[in-house]
Amino acid sequence: MIRILLPLAMVAAMFFGPMYTYPSDNPVSGREEIRQVPGSEFMGGVIDCVRQLQVPLGKACASEGEINGSKSISHIMSLAAIAALVAAVLGVVGLIPVVGRVTSIVTLAAGVVVLGAMGYFVMLMIGSKVGLGGVYWGTYLTAGLSLLTIISGLSGMRGR
Repeated sequence: MIRILLPLAMVAAMFFGPMYTYPSDNPVSGREEIRQVPGSEFMGGVIDCVRQLQVPLGKACASEGEINGSKSISHIMSLAAIAALVAAVLGVVGLIPVVGRVTSIVTLAAGVVVLGAMGYFVMLMIGSKVGLGGVYWGTYLTAGLSLLTIISGLSGMRGR
């Protein structure tokens, strides 16, 4: 059951969690405020396609989020979300005892892919004007959940 919930939690943290913040001028109050950028800007197209029961591949499901003028992070985070969703769906099938080991391998792979996507995101943020200080709790939550997913996949391969 945990191999179903953790990949879904990773996708939820990536989608709803604020990935980074930056200072912005508020035109109403005239003060500088902190604006939070959610992960939905980087992978919103994939979730929209899944909601419409479409295969989340292709240009129709592409997201427009970018860092430093590059949309590569949108592609990578979208692929990581797809991997996590596939792991969650296979987790349901993995409740059958014979298929359990395959599910563990897919869960482990999804955790590694999402962790790699968050690492790439942090590396891009280091090179941006906002810098590493702008990385917000959504990134850390997603990375932490991916580590738990990796541990869950490894544990499942041991037979637990």
